[in-house]
Amino acid sequence: MEEVRFKRRKPAVERKIADIKEDDTRVSLIGKAFKVDKLDYTFWIDDGTGVILVESEENVLPANGQIVRVIGRVIRNEEGVHIFGEVIQDFSEADLRALEEIRELERKYLPKVEGIINFFGGEEQ
Repeated sequence: MEEVRFKRRKPAVERKIADIKEDDTRVSLIGKAFKVDKLDYTFWIDDGTGVILVESEENVLPANGQIVRVIGRVIRNEEGVHIFGEVIQDFSEADLRALEEIRELERKYLPKVEGIINFFGGEEQ
């Protein structure tokens, strides 16, 4: 029987708009939607560090002022950088302050945990 291979998407990395790196291909951003264009299926999000244009893949658009999480591909062209949104989630009810506290704890402690794992024999099982 022939082996079936599935092509997996590269995981999206959580970023602030201002922190999108040159080698990022998929990102996860949280921000407030504005300038929603129902004809072109685009909108902008502002996360407090910058703004970026999002092109909706599924023709799903948020409302102006809605807090959303966008997971998508980073598109770079002569016009600049924008996001091709593969997933657009309503984050209006999310506790963004608690989420930021969790991210800060991850930044502080995950490198230490990974160092301990490597010290005691490498990768997690």
